[in-house]
Amino acid sequence: MNNLKNIKNMKSLKIANRWFAISLIALCTVLVAGCKNQEPVDPYVEPGNTPDPKWEITVENDMTSSLTAIVKVSFAKSEGTLAAFMGDECCGIAQYIEGLYWLYVSPATEAGSAIQLRFYSPELKRIFEAKETFPYSNDDQKGTVAAPYTPQWEEKK
Repeated sequence: MNNLKNIKNMKSLKIANRWFAISLIALCTVLVAGCKNQEPVDPYVEPGNTPDPKWEITVENDMTSSLTAIVKVSFAKSEGTLAAFMGDECCGIAQYIEGLYWLYVSPATEAGSAIQLRFYSPELKRIFEAKETFPYSNDDQKGTVAAPYTPQWEEKK
């Protein structure tokens, strides 16, 4: 009689283990199916939702001290807005002429301060920031028409 109970208990245990294994497999299948491998959004292709920042120069224009930069934004397919910043101060907004940005920078602080370029793309609705800054130096020029300054860009967060 005890042997009969043991056999029934073993069968019940096997059935319970089988249902547990099936349930576990089903759960894993649902979890894996729900976790889609999403590709990261390419900021140079996919439009964002950043409105035009409408940058304005926030420093006094000092005609005795300036730097000129001729910049090419290599990824831009259409005209955008290129601006120079020293800290939070906008110290220059470029003019777009035949594929190049002509930027006149008047300093917000003394010589040697870092200039950060930012570019707003109305087509991509994103703000990009140059990966590297460069120092302000009076009467300096960054880039030429034949060899424009072409920084690397990253999306500004």
